[in-house]
Amino acid sequence: MLELPDLTPEHFEILVMRELRKVGLEISELRIHRRTMLPEPDEGYLLEVKGVVRGAGWERRVLIACRRQQRPIVAAEVELLKDHVKEADAEGGLLFGAADFEPDALTTAEDTALALLRVTDGRTAFDTSGWGTPGHYPAWLPAYCAQSVTRDPLGQPRYELLESGQGGVIVERLRIPPKERRNA
Repeated sequence: MLELPDLTPEHFEILVMRELRKVGLEISELRIHRRTMLPEPDEGYLLEVKGVVRGAGWERRVLIACRRQQRPIVAAEVELLKDHVKEADAEGGLLFGAADFEPDALTTAEDTALALLRVTDGRTAFDTSGWGTPGHYPAWLPAYCAQSVTRDPLGQPRYELLESGQGGVIVERLRIPPKERRNA
């Protein structure tokens, strides 16, 4: 089995931009907002990039967080992103996490303009996508892929692969003002 390349902050940033462009979103005016190493036991990092995301007929100033850590992402980390979005004077946020999300993290993001996405290895994404026979990987398969994070009928996190042209999954989270989302 091939070993995955290390998901460095630089590689993570490139992956996020690739995934956003793949779904049909344009990204511009990027600049690093924060870069922090996480203490033990997480042994990871938080990279935040401020920029503008554009789709068909709309645009938003966003803070894109790339969070790599060992344990699942919980509500406190989503709350922290909400604070950082305000601090960055952004209109919404995208949290790309290289870990699973706890159900309370999804609850915390519900009433805000935040999109939650998980980064997983390409082989796991392929095996769970229904694209082909698990264990038989095409040469074009990327090392890492992004998945949208939503709830299943039991309230648990559900991960769905971001595919070409599916920017609506992200746009919908960023488009509706929080007050309107509560009443929808």
